[in-house]
Amino acid sequence: MRIGIIGLPASGKSTVYQLLTHGQPSHHAGQLEASISVVKVPDPRLDRLALMFKPKKLTPASFELVDFAPLVKESGKPTSPGGQLLPQMRQTTTLLMVVRAFQDERVPHIEGRVDPAKDAATLQAELILADLDVVEKRIAKIEEAMRKGKKGESPQELALLKRCYAALQEEKPLRGMALTAEDERLLRGFQFLMAKPSLLVVNTGEEADGGPDGLKALPAMGASQPAPMALSAKLELELADLPPDEASAFCAELGLGASAAPRLRQACYDLLGLTTFFTVGSDEVRAWMIPHGSTAMQAAGAIHSDLEHGFIRAEVVAYEALDRCGSLATARTQGLLRLEGKEYLVADGDIMTIRFNV
Repeated sequence: MRIGIIGLPASGKSTVYQLLTHGQPSHHAGQLEASISVVKVPDPRLDRLALMFKPKKLTPASFELVDFAPLVKESGKPTSPGGQLLPQMRQTTTLLMVVRAFQDERVPHIEGRVDPAKDAATLQAELILADLDVVEKRIAKIEEAMRKGKKGESPQELALLKRCYAALQEEKPLRGMALTAEDERLLRGFQFLMAKPSLLVVNTGEEADGGPDGLKALPAMGASQPAPMALSAKLELELADLPPDEASAFCAELGLGASAAPRLRQACYDLLGLTTFFTVGSDEVRAWMIPHGSTAMQAAGAIHSDLEHGFIRAEVVAYEALDRCGSLATARTQGLLRLEGKEYLVADGDIMTIRFNV
């Protein structure tokens, strides 16, 4: 699972990257390069299971975070991502779009003004143009093949791409389209940027924790997408370096309430659309992330393909039940462990032991 961060120059997106990666700097040696880090997902349930089983190894769930170079040329004019950058962006699962809402004369805005709504519209327009280019070329190729009487091209794909073209022309996200399972299969290989789940992060100044006045003017990300999140990335990064008690006192002094960093990490996780399950034992306690709606057999495959191929049953107990019992032995005695088949839909927090035969 991979989350990409995009934004215009001086938006603070690399500061957001540092915040999510616990201080790892972002490096852009060249315009078309990206910084990549593995972000561990904090989960208090994993800590509790570690106390319970005292494993030799503790492995949290994780995802890749990619900070892309700014969408800008040296001339200072925004441009569609190209070259090495665009293929990497298409390989992401979701996108964080960072826009600037803070004033700082030492860091001038590329357009000479601070307007998060316009910046968000610029970013979205760049993604739309990139997708339109792909759609137009594919439509032209299919239509040319059909005119020449070549076989193998799908009329259904052509009709679907024309729907995509119409939506993009109207500046509508593709993720809002009503698609059948077959439609999704046909579009999967294109990795459209406007089809990816997205979160708009508004980087405010320290004095604007509640978000800028222009928050309501931000472009729609789609009905199924989370609301824009406002935070001061610079302040949050400073808070992250403080001991918890000092950070809480500092937040109270500034009237900020709790830190926004945990909310942002949780929003990233939610954006990925994942369910967490656990495997436990004296050797290792580990958290695994799988797509919502995954079956027990698919969860087994996430651990190892041999477990999926030889799947027999999954022994399952809910985290809350195990937490109350304090041990697997007690949970088994109370009849809280159950055997589930391959079609069982994994619930968030399930502790699973896969029975298999190879």
